[in-house]
This record gives sequence, C-alpha cells and structure tokens, in this order.
Amino acid sequence: MNASVQLSAEPELRPLATGVHAWIGAGGDSNAGVIDTPDGLIVIDAQQHAGLARRFRDALDAAYGKPVRALINTHYHFDHVAGNSIFAAGIPIIAHEITRRRLEARLGTDGPPPWTVTDMETMAGMFYGENIGDLVPKTDPAWSWFEQRFEPADYDRLEIVPPTETFADRFAFHLPDGAIELDYFGPAHSDGDIVVQIPHAGVVFLSDLFFYGRFPWLGDCDLDGWIGALDIMLQRNFDVIVPGHGNVGSPADLAWFRDLLSALRRAVDNAIAGGSTEEAACAEVQLPDYAHLSRYDEWMRFNVRSAYRARGGST
Repeated sequence: MNASVQLSAEPELRPLATGVHAWIGAGGDSNAGVIDTPDGLIVIDAQQHAGLARRFRDALDAAYGKPVRALINTHYHFDHVAGNSIFAAGIPIIAHEITRRRLEARLGTDGPPPWTVTDMETMAGMFYGENIGDLVPKTDPAWSWFEQRFEPADYDRLEIVPPTETFADRFAFHLPDGAIELDYFGPAHSDGDIVVQIPHAGVVFLSDLFFYGRFPWLGDCDLDGWIGALDIMLQRNFDVIVPGHGNVGSPADLAWFRDLLSALRRAVDNAIAGGSTEEAACAEVQLPDYAHLSRYDEWMRFNVRSAYRARGGST
C-alpha cells in the first residue's frame, strides 16, 4: 500500500473524474462524496456532526452552485450519517433497509425523528458498533480513548435524521452517461453496508468496507462477509476507489487491505486451533506486516477479540 500521500489537516474536496468529487476527511476522519447530475447533486454520506456537514455543504455550494437532489447513506454508523440534518430538507435519504432499521431500533423508542443523542455510550455504540461495551469494558484503560473521542463540543448533541427511502439488494440512478449503482452484498463491516459505483467514471465509493492507511475497527462486523464483499469488488473494473477513511486508493490498495483482513482471520483461526483462550489470543496475536498503520496499537487486541468471537472461539 502506498500511504506516502499525507492527509491534510483540513478536509478537502478532491476531484476524481468529471462531475465526481470525494470529500476527504481531515487526518483520516470519515470521507464522503458527490456526483453531479443534470437534476442536481447526489451526495454520498454526510459526516459525523453538523459542523463538518456544514463545511462539506459549503464546499459543494462553492464548487457546483447546484441543489442537492438526494443523499445516500452507506451504513448506519454515526460518523457517516450524523450530518444528515444539514442535507435532509426536501430530499430523499437513501440507504439499505437494515440501516434504517438499525437507527430506528436504537433511537426510535424516543418518538419520531429527528432523534437527539447526547450520551456518550449511545454515541460510542452507534459510531463503533453496538457491541463496543463487550469488546472494551469500561474497566479497561482503553475506554478512556473513546471518552476523549467524544469530548469536543460538536458531540454534545447530535440530531439524527434517518433514511427516508430504503432498498433490499440493488438501487440505481439512471443518467445520460450511465447509471449510478448501489449494491448490497450482505453483512460485512456492518450489517447494512452498500457500495456506490459510477462505472462510466471508473470510480467506486466503498465507505468503511475499505480503510486506507489506517488499521480498521472490526466492531460487530461479519469478517467472512467483509472479505467476501471485497473479493467481489476486486473482480470489477474500477480505477479509483474511495475508502471510508484515508486517501483515495487503487485496486492494488484494495487487494492489500483485503489481505490484511484475511491475515487477521487466519491468525485468529490459528490461535483458536492451538487452544488459546480469548484473552491469550488478544495478548499473543500480532500482525507485524501491518503494525505501522495508524490505530494498530490502540485497536489490535479488540479486533482480535471481535474476530475470536466471530470465529467460534471459546473463552
């Protein structure tokens, strides 16, 4: 993986192809995107709080000066949907039906949307997966990392607007130059991940199915499904691949990341086969080829724990 291109300290709107831009988050924050169409802009994801969403929207206004016709949510995690309210007025928000159900199940008991979230534990679960309390007990010193993550005032109050239109397997916008295709391959990084493909431009937005230059957070993923989804995408013809976090990548970068997930699965399987308990595996399993990545030191043992449970290990 060529991770030599440094991420900006500020988010930036980066051109990818005619009428297609990626919004690259500062320092590895969540990415987003936009596709220009004759009927307005199609926006892909909405950032992790209203302040960043406004910056993204202002950048789109400056670059295009056109209205937004639709917003796509790639999955339910708040770092991709908590800015929905900044785009939501008068447009559809499109996602997989599981994304809507996930948000509704956790937040909908408070009444109709928008839903207000102010407590850190709910935010942590909706950013990192609802099993985070099992993966990182509050008694673990690592829990303080997550507490600090949500200390800035931007997270004092999140207003969550859910998707308004959902689909099960495939959805498409049909344009003069070709279709914009939304595909669902089953549970992967989350249980409702979709990919946004623009075949005529050679660009695909994979969101958190792909991390570039950062060790991923597994959370409550389906690791086999995640690797399987990447295998499908590696058979398709895209030159430019936008990750959920980090720089824009290539098919070679995606294959490298797929191999990272496969190496983690294999190492955990070997630990289970060797009789290691969960805690022993968390302490022992290492991936030295990937130890240079950002967040490896902070997240590796919790990813091992997640994979150990998913692979059927016994505590």
